[in-house]
Amino acid sequence: MLVKIKNAIFRILYVLIIIYLLVFVPCLWRSKPLVVISGSMEPTLKVGGILYYEKIDIDDFKINDILVYKTKNHIISHRVVDIVDDGFITKGDANNSVDNNLINKSKVLGKGTDWSIPYIGYYADFIYTHKYLLYISLSIIAVDLLNDFYRQHKKKRGLINEKNS
Repeated sequence: MLVKIKNAIFRILYVLIIIYLLVFVPCLWRSKPLVVISGSMEPTLKVGGILYYEKIDIDDFKINDILVYKTKNHIISHRVVDIVDDGFITKGDANNSVDNNLINKSKVLGKGTDWSIPYIGYYADFIYTHKYLLYISLSIIAVDLLNDFYRQHKKKRGLINEKNS
């Protein structure tokens, strides 16, 4: 019974770690994840979802692209509604009016996707802010894998019989 509980816990840990790692797989292709924290871009980007963005040449932006930019305290993703010499005029899809501030080209982080992975952002943000949980989980899994490997090695050499394992 104890072995079944242990196996169930480890399966859950494996799944949670795999989901977390899959969030970051697009980083291999230079896309960066961003958790959507406001509803200003709904229904395109759902709150709690993960949006991916990548750095592109500033001159490659077009009207209707999703512009990811930094402000003093936040990273924001809004749609480009106009391009001027000094920067961009943006607006959230759910907002009634354009943003008050002109977005200088120096503040631009990249171009966002027109889709997001719903709800995964809550989980990724939680783990990101509590990284120790990820490290503890990985350590427990590593110890368990080493223990299983050691037991299999002993079993092959005949040092333990199957009733005791």
